[in-house]
Amino acid sequence: MLVTRPELKKTIIKGSILIGVFSIFLNINPKTLFNFLIFLLIAFLMLIMYALWKKAYLYEISEDGIIIKSPYSKKLIKYNVIDDYFISSGLLARKFNVGSIYIILKSGKVEIIRDVKFPENVEAEIRKYLPT
Repeated sequence: MLVTRPELKKTIIKGSILIGVFSIFLNINPKTLFNFLIFLLIAFLMLIMYALWKKAYLYEISEDGIIIKSPYSKKLIKYNVIDDYFISSGLLARKFNVGSIYIILKSGKVEIIRDVKFPENVEAEIRKYLPT
């Protein structure tokens, strides 16, 4: 059994870069400095709230199936309903050894295991339980 949660470093860095890039285009002067500081406070608070929401997810890979637990729901994906799966890692994700695993179900629905550390290990654990 493998239990994992999303990795947050990439999320915090991407959010900080986005806030920084957005800040470049703002007209900041001594009169608007206080408003800019309020903007930064609100933006970083929202980023932290999003990161905590993301961290609340839990992924369990066991012989019974893949369990995706979110703050308000719990999904069990049986291995016999999985049609295909693949790993997706962007440039920043590869730098931090994280990636998302997209699970395509036979119904056509897609479930995502988001931003897990060492996605190849998670994929190997899933492959171990898939019917041949």
